[in-house]
Amino acid sequence: MIGSAWLHLASFAVMLVAIRAVRRWTWLYALSVLPGTLAHEAMHWLAGWLFGARPVSLSILPRRMPDGELLLGRVLFMRLRWWNAVPVALAPFLLIPLSAGLLWHSAGWLALAWPSLGLKLLAVQCLLATWPSGRDWRHALAGAAVAGALTLAGLYLYNRLGFALR
Repeated sequence: MIGSAWLHLASFAVMLVAIRAVRRWTWLYALSVLPGTLAHEAMHWLAGWLFGARPVSLSILPRRMPDGELLLGRVLFMRLRWWNAVPVALAPFLLIPLSAGLLWHSAGWLALAWPSLGLKLLAVQCLLATWPSGRDWRHALAGAAVAGALTLAGLYLYNRLGFALR
């Protein structure tokens, strides 16, 4: 690691706080997190493709919703079902190891060198884009509830038919 580990972590933290601080200026915030939004939506798209949800469109253009909330991006699916909703909805969590890897690789330069700062900025973007939206959580919980109910029903029938678990 070139330079102090504390300086690397401090510069990462400053970037994280700076991007979070611009939240009060909605459009500036939307612009500042655009790379993270692209990563977030790309994870949904990739998971949807892998799990057969058939993604049909991806948008990272921010727009204001009727309730006043800002929608930073979205992916539409043709075949999102209970069995593929959980991995598709929670796919952005896979950005956590990517963020950690980018931060780790940024330590190969001096803490305040341009390549190091660029990698840290990408790591911050990935980390901020990790948390699923409210709609993502609703899809994940609905899918998990159906999977849980089917599992319980299967266990009940398994035990009722005389194949008791030992």
